[in-house]
Formats: sequence, structure tokens, C-alpha cells
Amino acid sequence: MRRELQEYLDAELSFDALPEELRAEARSWERLLGDVREIGDERAPVDLESRVLAALPDASRRPVSQRVTSWMIRPRTIRVSPLAGLAAAAAIALVILLPLGDGPAPVPSPEGGTTIYVQFSIEAPSANTVAVAGDFNDWAPQIVLTDSDGDGIWTGRVALEPGVHQYMFVIDGTQWTTDPKADRYTDDGFGNRNAVLVIPQPTTRS
Repeated sequence: MRRELQEYLDAELSFDALPEELRAEARSWERLLGDVREIGDERAPVDLESRVLAALPDASRRPVSQRVTSWMIRPRTIRVSPLAGLAAAAAIALVILLPLGDGPAPVPSPEGGTTIYVQFSIEAPSANTVAVAGDFNDWAPQIVLTDSDGDGIWTGRVALEPGVHQYMFVIDGTQWTTDPKADRYTDDGFGNRNAVLVIPQPTTRS
């Protein structure tokens, strides 16, 4: 508020002494103050507070879904220690770096060499035999998987060199099947798709 207008409202300055640009605002203030004077010492009804509270919606009578949504979107302050913050950041980074698919899982060789052990797995409950064949064994279905507990999931660990490999499962010796959980696929040139497995070069410790 301009100083001249404040002085006018405090009866320290006459209306005629006001700058021309403030006179319209001064008249608005006069009308507002006149309405307040007319109200005078009137008080609100004694039961006004209880009536207002009764008209407000009772939070306990709202549907559970609305109460849960309200609780979830309510802003909150969460205090995190620096150590916990670093742990959370590391966990997020690990999730981002993990592959999206559920294909074969590379496992470093216990000897620390360049060979990587890859766990192959496929669900084939009606199969009698399952093997894996790929460019790493000249596509010969000789690497046999096992279902030791009879749950229909056939697994086997294969030692592979780092690089890009293509493979397929062979069920009962004749049914060539693409891994449904592979991360990548490529056409095999015969109307089917080979699963693609990428094995990174192990990092060496200094």
C-alpha cells in the first residue's frame, strides 16, 4: 500500500491531498470500511461453529479407497542419513543396469579365467529330453539339460567364452524351440528365431 493512502486511512492526510491515481482506491477503501462500520458489534450465532463442523464431511465416513489415496498423496518429510542415501542410490543403479529379460544368467568362472558359466533354463513339463544347441557347439544338440526335481523346468550350466552367441533349445531330439525368456533374438534364415546371448568380457582386478 502506498504511504499516502495509508496516511489518508489513518486520517493524517485529506482526500484532496491524495495523488489523483490513488483516489479511486481510496474510495474503494471507504466503501469497505463503511460496510464494516454498519456491521458494528454484531456477533455470529452461538451455534455457528457447531453447524459449520457438522456440515463438513466426516473423514471417517469416506470410502476406504479415498482415505488411502489421501494418505498416499499427502506430502511428507523423510529424513535419510547419508549412508542410507548412498545405499538407496546403489540399489537404484543396480536395478537400472540389470537386463530386462529373464534369459540365461552368466556366472564368472571360479578359476578367474575368461570362461563364463551360463545357466540355461526352459519350462517344458511334457518333455522327455531337453538339450541346448548353438553356434558355440556347431548347433549339435548334445548339451543335455536336466529336470532333477520333476517340476518341468529343465536347467543346465554351460561354459562359454565372452562374446555374442546364438542358441536354441531342442526338445525330445526334434523340436527346436526359441528361448521365450531371452533378452534378444535374430532370424535364423529358416523362418524361426535364434535367441541371442551377450556375454561381456570379465573385468580384471588391478
